[in-house]
Amino acid sequence: MSLTNKLITLTGAASGIGLSTARLLARRGALIALADYDKPNLEAAYKELSSLTKSSNLSSTTLDIRSTSSVNNWIENTTKHFKRPIDGCANIAGFHPLWTPKNVQDISDEEFEEVLSINTTGLFKCVRAQLKEGVFNPFGGSIVNVGSVSGLIGFAGDSPYVASKHATHGLTKSISKETGARNIRINAVAPGQTNTPMVHAMAAHKGVLPTPPVSLGREGQPEEVAELIVWLLGDESRYITGSVYRVDGGMVE
Repeated sequence: MSLTNKLITLTGAASGIGLSTARLLARRGALIALADYDKPNLEAAYKELSSLTKSSNLSSTTLDIRSTSSVNNWIENTTKHFKRPIDGCANIAGFHPLWTPKNVQDISDEEFEEVLSINTTGLFKCVRAQLKEGVFNPFGGSIVNVGSVSGLIGFAGDSPYVASKHATHGLTKSISKETGARNIRINAVAPGQTNTPMVHAMAAHKGVLPTPPVSLGREGQPEEVAELIVWLLGDESRYITGSVYRVDGGMVE
């Protein structure tokens, strides 16, 4: 497989789409630099992944992507630890508030900025660190950012999250125009409602989280999103950049 012995960084690795992506990368022989804010779940993920691949193929870092110095140190330490440049990055870490849906006039500065600080500014800091000279494989590679169908169609009462995911897609498209000369591709995936701990937490808080109408009649599974992320990280997608791929079961707009 094209990812054997390729070094991939992965945020949001402790659960959901991130953990499913890490499992698939491990099975395909990649070297994986795992990162997540949730230390206990990250430790559990590392233990599980160690049963799928050699422990020497893994590193694990508790990371707050809002911190510039922490992000920069993580990327620098990753290349030092594995003694090679990065071949790909899966930027999956994200945040959705558990508040009841609010119209924009009822959202505070702090609530809006909390979402954007992770989903937009944190993502920016990760990509910026990944693209610094000397970090990426000189022959190129791939970056995949996780956006959302919310960043394509919008939902009432959820403007901070929707805005942050529109920004994810915009950053992806813009940066792809800058990295082509280095043969670094950058794309995004836009999942619909997916069976993840974040969605479960939202459902528990709100009491119910109805699956929006989709052509396939069900919510997505994290493994189904992970398959696309891993394909975009590999050489099989070598002529694709600046694109946003929906993974939403045919959600009705």
